[in-house]
Amino acid sequence: MRAILPVACVCGALLAADAQAASPLDDLIAPKTGASACFVRSYDEAHLRAHPKQGITFIAAWMQYTEMPEVAEPILNFSFAIKRRGERDALFSQGGCIWNAMANRDTSDRRLIPAFNRDEGAVCNQSARPDVFDVVSAEEGGALIIDRGKDKDTLMMYLDDGLSMVKRARRDDILSIDFGPDDRVFMLRRADAKACAFIEEAVTTPEGDAPDGRR
Repeated sequence: MRAILPVACVCGALLAADAQAASPLDDLIAPKTGASACFVRSYDEAHLRAHPKQGITFIAAWMQYTEMPEVAEPILNFSFAIKRRGERDALFSQGGCIWNAMANRDTSDRRLIPAFNRDEGAVCNQSARPDVFDVVSAEEGGALIIDRGKDKDTLMMYLDDGLSMVKRARRDDILSIDFGPDDRVFMLRRADAKACAFIEEAVTTPEGDAPDGRR
């Protein structure tokens, strides 16, 4: 498997200083090369009827620590997929995460992700084009924050009001996806690795090599 290259563009020099400082994420995934974890949340019809403004019906996150040249410690790559009401194909996003005491503050000292009410957390800078087989520019696709939930099997995701995402079949077609207030905070539960295999395949397999019908 090839390393997820966009992380180097997104995280830059911060990786060397902050990579793998002890954090609550260590309870979710061991901070060592090759370690991976899968977290999933699927919403049933009863939940969606009770929350008519929620557009996301399914969300899954795949995390993996990988090595990167010139960085001593492994880097946490973060990829996730969502499905939305009335849509067949999943949407994908990919980036890299750094735990930091001021993760949720921008350069103007404002909240980066308003839905996350703390400063300390793991900010994940997403690539505008999650395609590991091309070295992309530093064009960013937005940011999100992840954190440990109430136990070691719970992942919290905090989304901003929008991200750049792609479909599996057309990773060169960058889509600007908006998230309403009901689609910004998600609690995912740990799942078997096979539940995230479609994400791993989508972000580590060349576009032309996708299995027939895979999205």
